[in-house]
Amino acid sequence: MTKSVQLRPMQGPNAIVTLEKAEIRRRARRFARSWEGVTSEQAEKQTFWNEFFQIFGVERRQVAVYEALAKRASTGRSGWLDLLLPGQMGAEHKSAGKSLDEAMDQLIDYLPHLPPAEHPWLLIVSDFARFQWKNLETGNSGVFQLNELVDHLHLFWWLAGYQPEHQEFGDEVVANLAATELLAEVYDALISSGYPAGDAREWITRLLFCLFADDAGVWDRNAFHSYLALHTAPDGHDLGDVIARVYRVLNTPPGQRPKSLDEDLAQFTYINGDLFANDLWPVSGNSEVRRTLLAACTFNWSVISPAIFGSLFQNVMTTRERRQLGAHYTSERDILRTIRPLFLDDLENELSAAASLPKLRAFHDKLANLKFFDPACGCGNFLVIAYREIRNLETMCLRKIAEKERDTTVGQRAMSLALLCKVTVDHFYGIELEEFPARIARTALYLMDHLENRRVSVEFGEHFMRFPIPAVPNIHVGNALRDDWEGVLPADQCDYLFGNPPFAGQKTRAADQTSDMQYVWGAAYARWLDYVTGWYRLAADYVTKGSARAAFVSTNSVTQGEQVARVWRTMLDKGIHIDFAHRTFAWTSEAKGKAIVHVVIVGFSANERATRRIIFDYPDIKGEPKVERATHINPYLLDAPDVLVESSTTPMSSSLPPVQYGNKPSDGGHLIVEEGDLPPTGDPAHSYIRPYIGAHELIRGERRYCIWMEAPDPETLGNSVWLRTRLEAVRKFRLESSAADTKKMASRPWRFFRTPQPAVPYIAIPRHVSQAREWFTVAYEEPNVIASDALFTAEDPEGFLFPILSSAMFMSWLRTIGGKIKSDLRFSGPMVYNSFPLPALNAKQREEIIDAGKELLAARSNHPSSSLALLYDPLSTPEDVLKAHRSVDRAVDRVFSPRARPTTVTDRMNILFPAYEAMLGRLVTAAPVKPRRRRQK
Repeated sequence: MTKSVQLRPMQGPNAIVTLEKAEIRRRARRFARSWEGVTSEQAEKQTFWNEFFQIFGVERRQVAVYEALAKRASTGRSGWLDLLLPGQMGAEHKSAGKSLDEAMDQLIDYLPHLPPAEHPWLLIVSDFARFQWKNLETGNSGVFQLNELVDHLHLFWWLAGYQPEHQEFGDEVVANLAATELLAEVYDALISSGYPAGDAREWITRLLFCLFADDAGVWDRNAFHSYLALHTAPDGHDLGDVIARVYRVLNTPPGQRPKSLDEDLAQFTYINGDLFANDLWPVSGNSEVRRTLLAACTFNWSVISPAIFGSLFQNVMTTRERRQLGAHYTSERDILRTIRPLFLDDLENELSAAASLPKLRAFHDKLANLKFFDPACGCGNFLVIAYREIRNLETMCLRKIAEKERDTTVGQRAMSLALLCKVTVDHFYGIELEEFPARIARTALYLMDHLENRRVSVEFGEHFMRFPIPAVPNIHVGNALRDDWEGVLPADQCDYLFGNPPFAGQKTRAADQTSDMQYVWGAAYARWLDYVTGWYRLAADYVTKGSARAAFVSTNSVTQGEQVARVWRTMLDKGIHIDFAHRTFAWTSEAKGKAIVHVVIVGFSANERATRRIIFDYPDIKGEPKVERATHINPYLLDAPDVLVESSTTPMSSSLPPVQYGNKPSDGGHLIVEEGDLPPTGDPAHSYIRPYIGAHELIRGERRYCIWMEAPDPETLGNSVWLRTRLEAVRKFRLESSAADTKKMASRPWRFFRTPQPAVPYIAIPRHVSQAREWFTVAYEEPNVIASDALFTAEDPEGFLFPILSSAMFMSWLRTIGGKIKSDLRFSGPMVYNSFPLPALNAKQREEIIDAGKELLAARSNHPSSSLALLYDPLSTPEDVLKAHRSVDRAVDRVFSPRARPTTVTDRMNILFPAYEAMLGRLVTAAPVKPRRRRQK
């Protein structure tokens, strides 16, 4: 379910309002009684509107001007618009009895000549006794009496910080995208004006702070917007100077500001910190920069969580052509999936259990002393959310303390919030490679601190702000894989280590990242290790020096395939234990067009804990998890022993035949023929066309074709323009290849690059299959059907291998040991098949398995028009196929454990892991077998 960002008083993460709605209603009733019977326009209209704004806790002079000079579109004559809140609301006021329709027409007549950024979306006309209104965004309009004002306050809630009707976003992502587009337009206009890109980053960071502060109570609401609108020329030539003055004021303590400083400038709060300290080139403003900036000011930035500031900037800083809105947003839901089991759930439970004042105060002191460290913090998403949650716990704790004190003492609390609120941003540490994201992280933490101060102010009825900034987050700019983490935060002072380190596989890793990996892993480095494993390696050293608990979001490859043994042997040797884990799920921005990344979350520490461990499993990788309680979690994220499986060049089991890769064309696609591209009828090339099958064709029942020649044929080539064109394209592709072996094959364009095609019927084994299927989908093919390199192949003359691969036992091994492509399961000969610990079988066991395989083939043959995809769709698998698979499973299960009745992947892996260890032990001790490449200890 999507979360609405419709604002309510101090609810949700960023609801910044000036007054509770109940108080606004009380003020509206008093206002209506006070102005009942007033009729004179000139004598009282300004007082009327001043008091109207006070209903919503707003000082009119800070947000709106009287008698704004305007020109009427109908006559071209200049006139005066009675009241203008730039970009928001325009008002005309008349004496009692005058026509409100004419007043509304007059107001609308002024609009065309207003600068676009100052166009109001809400129009109001009044004669004291009546109000007529028109919402230009929605087209709605109406009339009400003064004594009905309280029933029409929904038109004006936005003045107190509630969301305007036309800006209500039903989804956080929609609001984030709207904010991104607004800020991106400012950035684009700034760059187009010739402003240096380097300074533009810092300038736009400052601007975002001001936009947020304008709506979040850092100073009077909309003061920044109003100052820019009222103190800059329509052509924007003075915009840079005006904003530079604001930035300078924000960096200057009140006592050091000029005594002659304009009152509208003096209202801005002294911020301190480093946000406004550096000198920047002045902006050469123009009308477009001014337009986009004032348009951004009209947005309610308090609905945007500081946690997404970094993601917002990542989009803003790309060019318009490359910008994909929402491409980098990290879901708050997924951040909470990391920090909740790491520390938040335990702390909430501890607070709930604290029933006495001493225990509550001790818990409060504990919160204030906790230290949090993200060694790949980027723009601070994780730190900001963690800070918000810890501050929320502190507020709840203070509330419970206050309730206890009221029960045991007389009077009010003796200490101010400045002394009571002990959790500060300087207990949050991070490492980030670049200066700009680090600056964003610090800024986001400042603003989240302000939001939390606002909330605690409402909770206890005391105004509390931390501006100027008294504490600074400890964000270190440097390379986390090179710099000493203890130089940022000593390990014995760290309580929680967490984050989302960068993912980069062998093919996507930059040269400097490979160098980082070699530096971290040393002699244990392997080129196929993902970049994220560098953080695991360093974290293992770090947490063993103290008592910190850790959790990382990672590509799911760290718990699958050949990386597991290399990474987790080091971790286990250092005494690391997995405390909780989220199995593979879709880490997504929830934004349109965003590619899904499939990840795991692994929580670990160096100290055994008495609490039961938790595994979060995702039957639907885009859905919510099912919680499994575990006594132990192994590196494959199962409640099973710590067994590390390594690849092997040949099958460990003597019962298994070898498998081999399919045929690799390396042809640029020119040896592969789609059905619509076959040679013309009668073309001699037909004699070399063969069915061609890969994983997709095997499972979907589709067919493609290929050119299959085992020797050159000059005569056919001379008589087939179609064949000559194809082979010439292959030759050209190979000559242009940077791979020496491929280039060498240009002299034989008629031949596949690698041709291990079986000469007898074979089993076609797909390299990738959907994780949604209960069984692995393999099938027999004839030798004239050419297997692509999206398949493995194996000869199976007796029909023994087919039921083994089709069993739930093998599927469990594949799910656990094999890698994944996104969420699809990846079959590997060396890693999955060769390591499968199938025991030696007697003749009876072998015969039972073969018979069960024949039953399965017979059941499949009952459905000749159904592809494997349809047969194995969980919603449509026929009963006879299900029954046959149960027979296969019983026969194979009995080979491993005659008495066990496994039903789940975990059940079967608790059988397979010991079988692997037993077989591995026999292989190690039995000479002269040396097929396996084992890492020397």
